[in-house]
This record gives sequence, structure tokens and C-alpha cells, in this order.
Amino acid sequence: MFFQYFLSCGWSCACIYGSITSFLLWEPAEENFYPIPQQEPEEYDFIIIGAGTAGCTLANRLSEIENWKILLLEAGDDEPQASNIPAFSPLLQESYLNWNYKTQPQKSACLQNNGCNWPRGKVMGGSSSINYMMYVRGNQEDYNSWERLGNAGWSFKKILKYFTKSEDNRDQEIMEQNPQYHKSGGYQKVQKFPYLDSNAKIILKALEELGYKQTDINGETQLGSMIIQTTSVNGSRESANKAFIQSIKHKRSNLFIKKKVLVNKILIDFTTNKTTGVEYFSIVTGESKTAKVKKEVILSAGSVNGPKLLMLSGIGLSEELKKHEIPVVKNLSVGLNLQDHVSFFGITVRMNETNSTCDGKLEDFYHYLEGHNGPLSSTGVTSVTTFMQTNCTLINDTAPDVQLMFSGTGELFSYYDKFNIMTVLLTPVSRGFIRLNSDEPVWGEPLIYPSYFEAKQDIDRMLQAVRMTLNLFNTTVFRKNQFLLVKDTKLPCSKFLFNSDKYWLCQMKQYTSTVFHPVGTCKMGPADDSEAVVDTRLRVHGVKGLRVIDASIMPIIPRGNINAATMMIAEKGSDMIKEDWKEKVT
Repeated sequence: MFFQYFLSCGWSCACIYGSITSFLLWEPAEENFYPIPQQEPEEYDFIIIGAGTAGCTLANRLSEIENWKILLLEAGDDEPQASNIPAFSPLLQESYLNWNYKTQPQKSACLQNNGCNWPRGKVMGGSSSINYMMYVRGNQEDYNSWERLGNAGWSFKKILKYFTKSEDNRDQEIMEQNPQYHKSGGYQKVQKFPYLDSNAKIILKALEELGYKQTDINGETQLGSMIIQTTSVNGSRESANKAFIQSIKHKRSNLFIKKKVLVNKILIDFTTNKTTGVEYFSIVTGESKTAKVKKEVILSAGSVNGPKLLMLSGIGLSEELKKHEIPVVKNLSVGLNLQDHVSFFGITVRMNETNSTCDGKLEDFYHYLEGHNGPLSSTGVTSVTTFMQTNCTLINDTAPDVQLMFSGTGELFSYYDKFNIMTVLLTPVSRGFIRLNSDEPVWGEPLIYPSYFEAKQDIDRMLQAVRMTLNLFNTTVFRKNQFLLVKDTKLPCSKFLFNSDKYWLCQMKQYTSTVFHPVGTCKMGPADDSEAVVDTRLRVHGVKGLRVIDASIMPIIPRGNINAATMMIAEKGSDMIKEDWKEKVT
């Protein structure tokens, strides 16, 4: 099939390789089952808005109850074949699979492009279908802090079982070392990539030389380095869609999935404050429809689209809703408490060697087709990470506050002659917010104000993290392999003395980034918390039959990549729903 498609290229290497990437981005991943007959009901028991990590997990778990009719709504379509290939991740984030959001301009960060790009998945599987697949749960202290804020049942001890419930861990060594923290048999496969980039090995040795020993960062201690575990299987991405939906959707006639639809409004009866259904719009036909619900609507649209939809439905800050002439159903702090792992990517490493010839790329592609191995079956230097602690953390705190990530500068993860070292702030003090688009609240992009570096503590910690990162260039292994620090000679930072604090502070403001971890905009908390939107059972305060179950409910951002934590929230949320409706929890 591939070869017939590329014959028109006359076997020109560049043409064939370009055609491969284009073909894979648009060709749907093949399915091996025929759909089962379904008769659409007049009412659904549950309607789930958003088929990202949380939505896919919920759809699977709630459809376990055979007499419940579940409707899952998604704005995007099926994943393309390109999403299977780990090295293609950067291409996915620049494609139609992304909502292509951008933050509002601010004075303290994201100055290079007058705002930072904020990729959000618009596809079955959501951001789990376009992310870097890093399986990181965060620190035990993160979840203990959630419980201390008044969220009973959310301590690490209580939620560990929901991390392991999803997990089908394929790494025997980790399973043997930490059996109390890992399990097999769940829907989500977790595995290291079969191929390890040679430069990732060099970076790992350098980190060990600095004292960051190899550890299981999802085990007892998070401080240290690791060749990362990923949501993958045998060199192929395992998104939440593949794990939780593709595995069951042709077996359960009670699960209904509608793709390429945009939900405009959650319908709420003003007299009872009870949710009655949703309004949605077909992107394909342009037709508007209403879906009715018996029990609950569950919002799993993420930390950007979730608050937008709540506000459009009359749930949010009264003064904000009145600006847009939206009738107020419930005055809640929707869109506040926005947190993200602000990152700095201005430390660039130049190397002497690269494998970026066209012929080499084609050879790697054929190798991948044969056995899902080789450079395309991994994410290059992004496969290694480390968690470290600045001296800005609290005394006796053993949890990290900084993560180092590494990313090749080429079009794919596999091919680069330079790579960036990204310092990631795990415990930001700054808090941002989401607002409706002032010109077009329904169809316009929501306004994202991340407030990066507005708190001095964040600046101080990031500056120290940069100094700690620069120690890599003093290691024996970096020097031996001639890994050199690139000096930025462009204005405005070139006017400062290279390597001075002023130079790096300027760089931080210019080369700010996100690692795609927005959380907190529908904060979980007790009723006396003025910023809380949902209670500890994820029910929207003051509105019946409406829950929010996704990363937006996190009161404090975990110290790590958030996909695993989002899955955990959905696992726990589905159990709470079953308990509240008197169904057996398995």
C-alpha cells in the first residue's frame, strides 16, 4: 500500500520521505473489527464530553455496567497512522490533531513569539495521542497535599490503587523491583521503548556523574534519573483511545461514540439546577442536535476547553458571565487556579555527529515497518529525564522541584545535530486563568493567561535550576563526546554578559515554553474553598447531575507529566459514580 502511493515520486528520496510523513498523518489507523449494530436511545444514562485520557477511561469503566447507555462526544476524529510512531510526536503537535491554542502576550515570559503555543489534542485519545508518552505519576507528597486541602480520600495511599488499576506494566525488571507500585493486567500498557538513542545514553551517564542515580521515579523515591517508561507497546504509541476504547468498543453495544462534534452548551434546568443534556454541533454536516441525559453529564474536555464550556453554560464568575450576557446558573471560580509546568528551552547542546541523511531516514522507516524498532520507535534524547531539587525547596523536603527534559531540534525526534535541555519548574507559585474570547465566546479560542514567572520564587528557582543544568558541561562524558553549550548571539539577550544572571533571566523570558501540563481550572475542594468548582467526588458545587473529571480538577499540579495522574482521576471518578448510583465497583 505504501509503495503504490509513492511510485509517482520516481523514487526520489526526498519526495518519498515527504510523502511518507504526509500519508501517515492523514491515513486513519486501521481497525480489525466491524461495528456492532446499535439503536440510539432517546436518553443516555451518562454523557461524557471529550474523548481524551479521562474521557476514554470513563467511557470504558462506565460501560462495564451493561444496562447503562453511555454517549462519548469528541471534536476530533480517529487517530492517524502517524500517531503510532513515537518519533513523529513533534509533527503531530503541528497538525490538525491539535487545537492550536496560544497564550495571551505577557511581559515576563514567552516573548520570542509574543505568546507560547499550547498544544491540546483534538483527536480520539486527546493529548495522549500527540504527547511524548512519558509515564510519570508525580510525587507522593502531591496527593497528600490534596487531602490536606480538605479533599478526603485523595492521599497517595488512597489513590495508588487507581494508578495500578489502569496499568499493564511490561518491564519485568521494574515489576520485580517495585511490585507494590506496579501491576500488570490493566488496559494501559506501560513499557520502555525498544530502542535507546546513543546520545540518551551519554546524557544518562552525565546525570549519574553529577549524582542523579538511576531510579524508578514512580516508586519510593522520585529524585534521580531514568530511561523513561512510556504509554507504549513494542515501539508503538498506546494512547488512551487505543488502550481503553479500541479494546472494547466493538464488544459493548451500550457505548455510543460521536466524533467530529463540538459541544456548545450543557443544558441545565434553571428551576432545579439539574443537568438535562447537552447541545452539540456536527463539524461534518453543520447540524445542531440535543442529547438528553438521565443521570449525569461528565465534563472531560480538559483544563482549557472544560472551563470554557462551563462558562458558556452559565457556570462561572458572575461578573465574567454578565460581560457576555450569559445567564448565571452558579457563581463559581471557573477558569482560575491555572497551573502549568513552565519550562525554559534556551540551553542548547551542539554535537559533532548526526544521522539525518535522507537515505538513512528511509532505511529507518523500513526498519520500523518490519519490526517497530530502530530510531523511529523511540523519542530520541527525550527518553531520558531526571528529577532534582534546588535549595529553594523546604528544609527536609525530599520531593523534587525541577525536572530536566531533553529534546532534539530536528523535525522528528530521531534526527538532530543539536538538542535542547529543558528545565521544567515542577512546583510553580504563579497562578494563571482562562477567560472566554471577548469577541466570539462560543466559537472563538478561549483566552489563556498562564502568568509564567509572575512570582519571584519561580524566577529564583528557575535561575538556580539553570545553574545546576550547566554543570552537565563540566562532566567527563560531555567533554569526551564534545557536547558544547551554544552561545546565543541574538538580541536582546546578547547585550548582556554571556552566562551572567542577567543573560539567563533574559533567555528565560524569551525562550519560555510549556510541556503541555495545564491543570487546576476547575479546582477540587470543599464548599468553603472560594476557588473550588467541584467537591471531593468531582460533582460541580450547586449543580445536580454534573461532574468534571479530568486534569482541571487538580488543586495543585503534580511533580511530573500529568497523563498518568489524569488516568488515575478518571479511574477513581468512575468508581465514585458507580458507588453513588449503587452499582458494584470492581
